Amino acid sequence: MEQQIINDNFLNLFRELIHDKLGIYISKDKDYLLQSKIGRLITRSKYKSIAEFYYQLKNGDKDSLEELIYYITTTHTFFFRENMHLKILRNDILIKKNPFTYIWCAASSTGEEVYSIIIELLEHGITDFLIIASDINKNALMTLKLGRYKIERMKNIQADLLRKYFIQDKENPDLYTVKDFVKKYFIVKKLNLVNNIKFEKKFNYIFCRNVLIYFNKDTQMEVIENLLNNLDESGYLFVGHSESLLNLSNRVETVFSSVYSRKN
Repeated sequence: MEQQIINDNFLNLFRELIHDKLGIYISKDKDYLLQSKIGRLITRSKYKSIAEFYYQLKNGDKDSLEELIYYITTTHTFFFRENMHLKILRNDILIKKNPFTYIWCAASSTGEEVYSIIIELLEHGITDFLIIASDINKNALMTLKLGRYKIERMKNIQADLLRKYFIQDKENPDLYTVKDFVKKYFIVKKLNLVNNIKFEKKFNYIFCRNVLIYFNKDTQMEVIENLLNNLDESGYLFVGHSESLLNLSNRVETVFSSVYSRKN
């Protein structure tokens, strides 16, 4: 089945709907990307036409929304990405000596970031912590819970850590599964960052890396407010190295490169 071509009218309708439902803004200069993602979804799905899929979404069909999330959100990541952040995290935990550490991975995707944090902390004797791993993509969260990855995602993991924290698949040696004892350090939640989120307890550290780049400025500001409202007054907020909060919020100050704290 050939991929369907989406006319400009439907591209604009999808652009508005994606921004409204997911907070993600796909500008007109990225129409080729929107065309590709929606076209691929229709080709591989049960929908007979672009119009049918759009009106299912518009009418609030939950299964259609999950499919949209699956194809629109970006899940490309790898283990120990932007590794300096992990060193800052464990050094700060060791310095502050909090009795228990709460961490929110606000866009945890398929889980490589979550497991990287856990391994980093365990390797430095830090065991009293819990990570809330959230994402809008249900399929990504299922991958996180399963903890099964191809070796190409694991190039930054040292051989001794690979043996210590993962089990190699006997039938397919290119696949590794995280050992069960590692999984007790996180809880999974399906959350949309553009919604008003309020946790009962504030977090010592929040990771929201390489996510803001997919939002327009207004949505970025909303998401940052959401994050800061859930951050402890002495906590750190980590964003991607290509992202900056200084033009988006007057409630933050820089601690390290792409690491921020709340202004008190």
